[in-house]
Amino acid sequence: MWSRTVAAVLVLLHLIGDSLAGFPNQINIGGLFMRSTVQEHSAFRFAVQLYNTNQNVTEKPFHLNYNVDNLESSNSFSVTHAFCSQFSRGVYAIFGFYDRKSMNTLTSFCGALHTSFITPSFPIDTDVQFVIQMRPSLRGAVLSLLDHYKWERFVYLYDTDRGFAILQAIMESAVANNWQVTARSVGNIVDPTEYRRIIEEMDRRQEKRFLIDCEVERINLILQQVRS
Repeated sequence: MWSRTVAAVLVLLHLIGDSLAGFPNQINIGGLFMRSTVQEHSAFRFAVQLYNTNQNVTEKPFHLNYNVDNLESSNSFSVTHAFCSQFSRGVYAIFGFYDRKSMNTLTSFCGALHTSFITPSFPIDTDVQFVIQMRPSLRGAVLSLLDHYKWERFVYLYDTDRGFAILQAIMESAVANNWQVTARSVGNIVDPTEYRRIIEEMDRRQEKRFLIDCEVERINLILQQVRS
C-alpha cells in the first residue's frame, strides 16, 4: 500500500512538472475600461503588480503582461475596435466592465473568439460560456424575499442596469401574482432632496414598503432624507 502511494505521488508530480514545463512563462491579459472608471483601472493595475511581485513560485507559475484600452464611449464601434485590438495581441483573457450598450457586443465576441471576459459588472440573465461573472445574481434572492415576506404592494427604487434587469423579473412575477409595484429609477438624481420628494409622494399614495436596490452611497443619501 505504501509503495503504491509513493508511486502515485511520483506519477502525479511528473505530470504536474510536464504541464508546467509546457505552459508559457508569460501570459498576456487585457483590460477594457471607460476613462471615467479611474479607481477600477488603478485596482486592476495594483492587482497585477501584486501578483507579479510575489516571490513564491508555486503561487506565481507565470508572469502577467497586461494591455489596457480606455474607451471614450461604450457604443458598439468603440467596443468592437477595443476588443479586436486586445485579441490581436494574443490575450488569454480580458478584464473589464460593460453596460446595456456594450453587453451584447462583448458577449458575442467572447463566444465567437473563445476569449474569456472577467467582469464585476451586473450579472446578465443568460449564460454565456466565456463570460465569468464576479458578482452573484440577486434576481432569485430578491424574488425569494418578496415571496417570503408576502409583499404584494411595494415601491422599487433602483439606480443601475442590474436593477433594471431585476425590475423586469419583478414585473413578470407581479403579473403572475397580482402584485402592485411602483418602480422608480433614481440613477440620474443629483439633488438629494429629490429623494425626499419621491418618498413624500409615495407616502401620500399610502405606499409604506420600499425595496431599495441601489449602490451603498445612494442608499445612505436616501436614508438621510428619510430621517430628516
